[in-house]
Amino acid sequence: MERKKIAVGELRLGMYVAELDRPWIGSPFLFQGFPISTDKELKQLNDFCDFVYIDLEQSRDVDVRPKLSSTSQNQHHRFETERVNLSHKFDQTDQEVQYHNKIKFSQALPQAAKIFGSTRKYVNSIFHDIRLGKSINTDEARELTDRMVDNIINNENAMVLLTQLKQKDEYTTLHSINVCIISILFGRHMGFDEKELRLLGLGALLHDIGKMHVPLEILNKPGKLTAFERKIMNSHPQMGYDLLSTTKDFPAAALDVIRYHHERMDGSGYPKGLMAEGIKPYVQIVAMVDVYDAITSDRAYHERISPHEALNKMFEWASKHFSKDLLEKFISCLGIYPIGSIVELDAGEVGVVITVNRRRKLLPTLNLVLDRNKKYLERPMVLDLDYYERKGKTIKIKKILKSNSYGIDVRKILLDNTLAIPATA
Repeated sequence: MERKKIAVGELRLGMYVAELDRPWIGSPFLFQGFPISTDKELKQLNDFCDFVYIDLEQSRDVDVRPKLSSTSQNQHHRFETERVNLSHKFDQTDQEVQYHNKIKFSQALPQAAKIFGSTRKYVNSIFHDIRLGKSINTDEARELTDRMVDNIINNENAMVLLTQLKQKDEYTTLHSINVCIISILFGRHMGFDEKELRLLGLGALLHDIGKMHVPLEILNKPGKLTAFERKIMNSHPQMGYDLLSTTKDFPAAALDVIRYHHERMDGSGYPKGLMAEGIKPYVQIVAMVDVYDAITSDRAYHERISPHEALNKMFEWASKHFSKDLLEKFISCLGIYPIGSIVELDAGEVGVVITVNRRRKLLPTLNLVLDRNKKYLERPMVLDLDYYERKGKTIKIKKILKSNSYGIDVRKILLDNTLAIPATA
């Protein structure tokens, strides 16, 4: 990698920032390395840094970049043609949608827990009914999705926190609910109205309904699937579509999510091998969230990874599997420290992120678990970093830790302590 040191006043659009003149952790930038694509990013760099190092090879359309080989030019052109022709809702590249929680986290959490419990019971029941060949009640799915939308609009953190209560032996049910919740959260971040959120959520909740026609020995197989087993597994989106396409008044947008959530930007997905602009916005969102929740969950054939690790991996896959622009928005939605992340403070204490702070992204609320000597606290405590900052005591996050660091079971920590959230939160 060839780099060049350059003063921030000389930066231009198209340059690729590889390194800052200070640590990334305290910066306003989401990625450790990014192309300057907006005037807002130029201004942030001017406000925050004196100089940066740019990557000459990755910088585009600027004279500091060495002349591209024909191969590189073809790669650049190929990337540009894979960009998606998204709806106006996806074009908010320069500014994040501004919204405010209507109620406190402590008020929203009990409501969220009730909705989550009801949805869990419903999903388990319809999965059982489908296996027995019975008809299913999609009206209840709509009602539960509406309640989730209302809860997330009132407070984005409560329902999302519950997506961390994952269980390996109930993966399919909880995965369906988690994908629904995170898709609604992302839609809210993108500025979708309530009607759009309800459609998105309905498709997300039922996106894997076709898996109920897949034999359990294939669905829960711990090892690699055979070619025949893979073919059966890959038929679940079409089977889900066939199951619900005759349901009266079931929305076409939700059916698209069910049928196409395994399609990929480069055409490598299934069942139709759709590419780029052929994949509709709702489908792109659920496809992305589906992968995120899957790799952050324990499954029969792999152990979960942390939210931070998952987003890094997804960013590596973006050129083939996802719209990079949309993925960047998803990362912005989840925050620098996504809910469920295990983090270490500058003094050595360790905690689990339980709420994201939209106004001050470096100051989430934690459930503190270990003291500075890495010993478990007798009684885990809630630590609102923003509150302490306003009181004149700065507490900084030093780093994000990997999943299960120090033997921390995020699910157990949250189950044991979420009901003890103080009313001020």
